[in-house]
Amino acid sequence: MVHQGMVQATPVNKHIIMQKTLIITVFFLFVTFSSSAQCFLDRHSTNWYDAWLSCTPAMNPNPARGESHWILYNFNETYELFQMHVWNMNAPDHWADGMQDLAIDISTDGLNWTSVGEFSLPMAPASPTYEGIDLFNFGGLSAQYVLITGLTNYGGTCYGLSEIRIDLAEAVVVADQEPIPPAGCLAATIYPNPVGMSAQLRLAQLCSTEPLTYAIRDVSGKSIENGIITPSGSEQSFTLHTATLPAGSYVLTLRQGSSTRQLKMIKMQ
Repeated sequence: MVHQGMVQATPVNKHIIMQKTLIITVFFLFVTFSSSAQCFLDRHSTNWYDAWLSCTPAMNPNPARGESHWILYNFNETYELFQMHVWNMNAPDHWADGMQDLAIDISTDGLNWTSVGEFSLPMAPASPTYEGIDLFNFGGLSAQYVLITGLTNYGGTCYGLSEIRIDLAEAVVVADQEPIPPAGCLAATIYPNPVGMSAQLRLAQLCSTEPLTYAIRDVSGKSIENGIITPSGSEQSFTLHTATLPAGSYVLTLRQGSSTRQLKMIKMQ
């Protein structure tokens, strides 16, 4: 949602929604946060009331930005952020109000801000077939708040955007599975993570010398790979072959006796 009472804009932002692109209850649920709803997935209308518009600068939630034109998104809880798709102001009477340069900050508490960077956004064509651009991939950074500040526009008197879409991932509980006991004495990490062509599963602490079982599942719970690891020392490293995995989030589950450890693994393009 857009943080109520803090977005400084004329009352044109009437279609703020959060869309779930997968509705199956799984280990990790991908959702899409979008600032408006369109008839075609990636096309945007030319109506000014399907957009966000700010004509009066106000004090920014990030004090470092001062008085400015900004829009603040509050997801109500912390998510992992991935691809951000942006549609600039696409209304024929307001195309010059579209943002040219903008800054993005993120926060987990709305008080302490981390700058993601400054970006340039092409002018919209004021066309109903306008599909926006992939502006930035957060790569799994965690945040509850995303703050967009307009730095320059295309010569208009206001600052506007038509739509923002951000791919999110949230951890949810699998209700139809038995409770998994705490990790206890079993400790492991995946490095690097996000993974590339391969990664290392590092076993830092084991509960015993008995073999471990492991399983990798995708976001739908489908088993991708499983096997048995036979420990031979107190600390070991095993290669995970991840080259053929599609981009997305995965869960690696380790079990040794009654102890279980679940590790989140992200594969980037």
